[in-house]
Amino acid sequence: MKKVLSVILSLTMVLSLAACGAKEQKPAGTPTEGRTYELTMASKDATGSVIGLVGEKIVELADKYSDGRIKINYHQDATLGTELENIQQLKTGEIDICHFGDNFGSQIATGIDPTVIPFIFKDIDDVKAVYDDPVLGAAIKDAAKSTANCYLIGLQERTPRLLTASKEIKTPADLNGVKVRVPEIPDWVTVWNSLGALCTVVAWSETYSALQTGVVDAQENPIDNIFTNKIFEVNKYIMNTEHLYGLNHWCINADTYDNMDPADQEILQRAFDEADAWGDAELESLADGYWKEVLADGG
Repeated sequence: MKKVLSVILSLTMVLSLAACGAKEQKPAGTPTEGRTYELTMASKDATGSVIGLVGEKIVELADKYSDGRIKINYHQDATLGTELENIQQLKTGEIDICHFGDNFGSQIATGIDPTVIPFIFKDIDDVKAVYDDPVLGAAIKDAAKSTANCYLIGLQERTPRLLTASKEIKTPADLNGVKVRVPEIPDWVTVWNSLGALCTVVAWSETYSALQTGVVDAQENPIDNIFTNKIFEVNKYIMNTEHLYGLNHWCINADTYDNMDPADQEILQRAFDEADAWGDAELESLADGYWKEVLADGG
């Protein structure tokens, strides 16, 4: 009898140890347990724009891959401020994540990032090559950390910028005296003024009303921004200038990122990588849809 009990106890211990061993062999990066995070993400762009859809995908994937531990509260439509205000908010940690368009090169990687200059790069591959360059790309990332206390965590392709106006612009001479809305990017002001335009700095959220009231006559933006913000309602003409190919730059506050567990940093990076790849793959078909909607509305 004692022998039987001894065998049973031995088997029980072996099975228990095997179960523990199986638990310990759980693949790394499968997070059913761990810290929880609640992050604030801001966007100046309208809901429904390409970058807005990519942001929603990031939220979805971060939640999925972390089993709900990484929650991102996503605020679109400039509800947390303008892009310039978002830069300061990200720097101080008031927000955790944000994306920046050409203000990244102008305000954060000032004097380092050449992709902010219109009429220089022929396509998006030329622009992306700047960030892949081992020297220049590293310098841009270093500038993000030193200037805005953030890490560049993702790049999202954008459709090229187009000029819209209240009259048809066929040649540079037609820009003479045209009041063009631009963001606060010195290189843009210089370029458009040199073409004869009269540049006026207006926040993106105020551009529609500025066009509607005649404060400005024209503006320039990618087709998704033109569509989602209904610019075609106040500017009849869209010129396919494609004068600037650019990227959206996803940035995260350095303190927020450094405070995350390494495995969770990997989860967040995976969410950004996959969402950006999804956005790049969908960009052409999404842009085609925006064009159809704009033209159908008489843009």
